[in-house]
Amino acid sequence: MRIYAQKIMLFAAFSAPLLAQPYQWNSRSGESPFKIDIPENWRPIESVKKNGVIVQFRKGEARIEVRSFVSDTALTIPQIINQKAARLASEYSSVRLIEERDSKFQENLHLSVWEIQTRNRFLREETAIILATEGPVVVSCLVPQSREKKYRTICDNAFYSLALEGDSHDNTLPAQKIAKASLMDSLGRFYFFHVPGNFAVLAPETVLQAPEISPPQTPRRIEYDDNFILPNDFKK
Repeated sequence: MRIYAQKIMLFAAFSAPLLAQPYQWNSRSGESPFKIDIPENWRPIESVKKNGVIVQFRKGEARIEVRSFVSDTALTIPQIINQKAARLASEYSSVRLIEERDSKFQENLHLSVWEIQTRNRFLREETAIILATEGPVVVSCLVPQSREKKYRTICDNAFYSLALEGDSHDNTLPAQKIAKASLMDSLGRFYFFHVPGNFAVLAPETVLQAPEISPPQTPRRIEYDDNFILPNDFKK
C-alpha cells in the first residue's frame, strides 16, 4: 500500500505541469482575439498597445509570449520571421534560426526554432505564427536549452491550443464579424411568397408590383356592308 501511494505521488508530481487553464483575450483595438491554454500557475502580464497587445506568461526562467496586432497590409511569413529576428537581435548578443517548417498537425500554423546565446547561457525559443484576417498572431516559448525536455509539453500545448476566437459575451467584434452580421440583417429583410400547389416560387417584385391599368377604349361603331340584308324587324 505504501508503494502504491508513492506511485500516486510521483504521478501527481509529473502531471502537475500539464494542468492548464484557458486564457481568453478579446479584441480592444481591432486585433485578432485569441484563446490559449497556459499552466494554471503561470500568471499573465498584459501590455496593451494602440494597435494590439502583448501578453506574457512567466515561470522561473521560462516565458510564453503572445503578440496580436492589427496590420494595415497583409504580412507574409518571411516578413514576420525577419521582424522576429530583428527583435531578438536587439535583445540578445547571438541569435540563429535553426529550423523553420509548417505544422503537420494544425493548418495555417508556421513553426520556427531559434538558438539564442546570452553571456554564458544558451536559450531555445520556438515560435508559432498564424496569419489572421486582422493581423498576425505570434506565440513564442522561450526556455533554457538545458531544460527543453522539461518544458516541451507546455510549449506544444500552448501552440496547438491557440484558437483565434473571442468571448461570445464581448461587445467588440472584429470587422469581418460586423460585416457578416450586417449581411445577415439585410437578408432577413427579404420576404419570399409561395403560391399553394406545385407552382414555382414567385419573386417579391412580381407579387407586390401594381397591375398596369389600360386607358378606357371607346366602343367601336359597327359598319354594315351595303349588300347586307337586315332582318325583317329592322325593315319596318
